[in-house]
Amino acid sequence: MNLSKIPVVRHVAQQILNFEIKHIVICPGSRNAPLTLSLTTHPEFSTYSVVDERSAGFFGLGLSQQLNEPVVLLCTSGSALLNFYPAVAEAFYSRIPLLVISADRPTYQIDIGNGQTIRQNNVFSNHIVFQTSLHQDVIHQTTSILESNTQDLLPSNPTKSQIEDYQEKVDHSNEQKLTEALHNLISKKGPVHINIPIEEPLYEFQEIQNLIARKKKVKLHSESTDFSPFVKSWNEANKIIILVGTLPPNKMSEKTISFLSNDTRVAVLHEISSNIHDNHFISHIDRLIIPIEKQTDCQEIFESLSPELLISIGGMVVSKKIKTMLRKYPPKEHIHIGEEVPYDTYYLGVKHLNTDINDFFDKVKPPSENIYTFQKDWNFLSQKREVAHQKFVKKVPYSDFSVFGNLIKSIPRNLTIQWANSSPIRYAQLFEKPLDSESFCNRGTSGIEGSISTAVGAAVVTERQTLMITGDLSFFYDANALWNSHLPKSFRLIVINNGGGGIFRILPKAKESPGFETFFETKHKRTAKQMAKQYGLSYKSVRGRIGLQWALRRFFSASNRPKLLEIHTPSNKNDEVLMSYFSFLSKHSY
Repeated sequence: MNLSKIPVVRHVAQQILNFEIKHIVICPGSRNAPLTLSLTTHPEFSTYSVVDERSAGFFGLGLSQQLNEPVVLLCTSGSALLNFYPAVAEAFYSRIPLLVISADRPTYQIDIGNGQTIRQNNVFSNHIVFQTSLHQDVIHQTTSILESNTQDLLPSNPTKSQIEDYQEKVDHSNEQKLTEALHNLISKKGPVHINIPIEEPLYEFQEIQNLIARKKKVKLHSESTDFSPFVKSWNEANKIIILVGTLPPNKMSEKTISFLSNDTRVAVLHEISSNIHDNHFISHIDRLIIPIEKQTDCQEIFESLSPELLISIGGMVVSKKIKTMLRKYPPKEHIHIGEEVPYDTYYLGVKHLNTDINDFFDKVKPPSENIYTFQKDWNFLSQKREVAHQKFVKKVPYSDFSVFGNLIKSIPRNLTIQWANSSPIRYAQLFEKPLDSESFCNRGTSGIEGSISTAVGAAVVTERQTLMITGDLSFFYDANALWNSHLPKSFRLIVINNGGGGIFRILPKAKESPGFETFFETKHKRTAKQMAKQYGLSYKSVRGRIGLQWALRRFFSASNRPKLLEIHTPSNKNDEVLMSYFSFLSKHSY
């Protein structure tokens, strides 16, 4: 392999290898060239070249999401690093282990007018689980160091012995910093930033045998937990809601699912990104709650559905309506079970049980007699909503609503589905989960940026076919996701183009705002056709129900290149159809 002669670069490559981090996303640049060439020539590393740093950050996030292991993001100095920030923030709130490595100018070159130079230390300080800046080598380009009138790395006119002593201290400190950073990356499951000052020249390498991994074991910190207060809360409650947010597939065991399904005190509410299923669980939260708000006896209904105990599981929840309900009709107690940060979403003072969810439910028992009706009350309402839903679906005009209904029904088994934020993930909650599929969405920050890049990264390392479903603005905003050579032939991308940010039309009084179409909806007439051509995707456009049905019949079949299906819907009808849907449910569910 070609290994840089710069000592700190050798230490970084060795430690990444020691901690068995295999996947590295590299953005082009000169300052990071010593690291790039050292990592790309080692056979243990899988490396990916992605030009756009913002896209690269989410590409790496998609890799990590599917691999369930850390991924490296490597960039050059300057503003390149700042473009990782959206992905870093998403990783922070979604607990994705991204190792951001940034090459930097030496400290004595910061703020003196050199190009591609910014203050890189602590740049992610509000959204990082650990950060450090390594020490600059003093044995590499000592003459350049001593030329600076502000450097504090070496004394004036150092002897050879002094330089060697200083370098030994630098090596020792950098080893400690790297070890601490990588321990935090793995144990805390979040983004870590390592900044590396490097002096020129950057392109001096030597051919050596491959580095040999000295595997490091990370001891995950675990405290002995007293389960008894939580078990007591469970045993004493007669009305329990378990609210499941974003959750990786198979995180909740079949045994736990069966246990909860058979406890009549328990109503399990979940979303498509929760990746669980049971006929007794509530999978369409907004479908239940929004129609209640339109009824004259809504307070009485909400009070009957309000729990004594709320248990939250997993990450972020999409539904705003369940949050509003639980704040307005609060339970007595809120417990979060799992490794995630226990957010006090419902203003109750959340209690945290940091343990595996299945371990907790192994320790509690159902009541001796299942005489409670809480689960039945929720399911009765759910069944009524389902009947009304099916009636509405049969007569709904062509719109975003009908498109999502037909689309979800047409998705084959065993796909990995990546949902964009805004309208797609919300419409997804209204329909039945595609059979045997796994669903993902960047709900850490819930932004529209990076959804497609995440999907592409995920598609590279999953055996399942990956389907990305996005709106038009999210697509155009993240179109650089397609600007790389890693896109699998099996990748499928659906763009639902309603000519702007259609979700704003649903918001109360938004359409009445001055400049609504220009500054909120951002109305446009763009299509994805030329982008599909530019990036080598097979392209199909449809504008009606029949065309959509025909297109979907062939869309998922094998091909020699990725496919993009653009579905055009009428922007001036979508909001009216959705609002009429919830009104219909409120009038026809009883």
